Amino acid sequence: MIRAEPSEMTRLAQGQGFLSLRGLTRRYDHFTAVDDLNLDVPKGELVAFLGPSGCGKTTSLRMIAGLVPATSGHIVVDGRDLTGVPPYRRDMGLVFQSYALFPHMDIARNVAFGLEMRKVPKAEAAARVKEAIAMVRLAGREHHRPAQLSGGQQQRVALARALVVRPSILLLDEPLSNLDAKLRDEMRTEIRDIQKRLGITAIFVTHDQMEALTICDKVVVMNEGRLEQVGTPHEIYEHPKTAFVAGFVGRINRLAGTASGGTATVAGIRVPAAGFSGPVDVMVRPHRIAISAAPPADESRYRLSGTIARATFAGDIVEYEVEASGMLLKIEASTRGGEAELAPGTPVILTWRPEDTFVYARP
Repeated sequence: MIRAEPSEMTRLAQGQGFLSLRGLTRRYDHFTAVDDLNLDVPKGELVAFLGPSGCGKTTSLRMIAGLVPATSGHIVVDGRDLTGVPPYRRDMGLVFQSYALFPHMDIARNVAFGLEMRKVPKAEAAARVKEAIAMVRLAGREHHRPAQLSGGQQQRVALARALVVRPSILLLDEPLSNLDAKLRDEMRTEIRDIQKRLGITAIFVTHDQMEALTICDKVVVMNEGRLEQVGTPHEIYEHPKTAFVAGFVGRINRLAGTASGGTATVAGIRVPAAGFSGPVDVMVRPHRIAISAAPPADESRYRLSGTIARATFAGDIVEYEVEASGMLLKIEASTRGGEAELAPGTPVILTWRPEDTFVYARP
């Protein structure tokens, strides 16, 4: 019996995600903005696309939304290939950085706009608008215009407008970048609470690592159009697979070393480096390094002698810069124990655990 090979669409539908991206690529003449992106997003997860400006995260979101055509690849939602489907038929809700509210319409009409375009019956639309406005805590302001609202309230209106159409996927493009720090904290918590309550699948584009780590189920780190690593916030932070991820997600000290025979040597310290040979970067996070004026008793920790070059009080922590073996290391020491601040010029011992050490081949 001859068995037919599965079609391309069948193979795509067999992905692990409610949203599956397969070989998604976008080129502009000789520039590749997104290069062969492959990703599965399970139903009901909030996933962050994280990376610096120009890394391809917003272009990826706009391709998912249908606002930018893909040069190649596929976008599959719940087994359906949407690659060539126009935006208005993709059943997705978008929240933009700029809010994009109609200034001449009150809040209720702004929220109802998508329902009007879909010709939802008036009675049903009114009920859904009321529900969406209450969900974002703006009940009682239905007849206010955008100019009468704060930035945080306007962003809530934009979120309500995206949710009222009950999309299968919610797309958020840097939605908090125009808000001040306090409002950002409040809004990211609200977005996460609403997303969990509705069980909606969501993509959250951001360059802010704090937003990605604190509210998302998974983080997709991108760099120069390519996917660097996908994982939970804990995996991304504690087990970065590349030097870029280690340096972009969280603060890091980068020490130049040399690897040979499964060991890397840096400033006289030997660390395991299986599979590496030649120049390497040995990395350790500032808050994982202990600083003291006396040698610690724990012999299992790596240690390095140095001298404090600068001390900066920053409230919860003291930020030290320490000169050691011709390098300048940054250390973050907690102030919760009331320890006395060490002055510049003080000789110190730096120590850290072997498991807090990352090794990567130097480019």
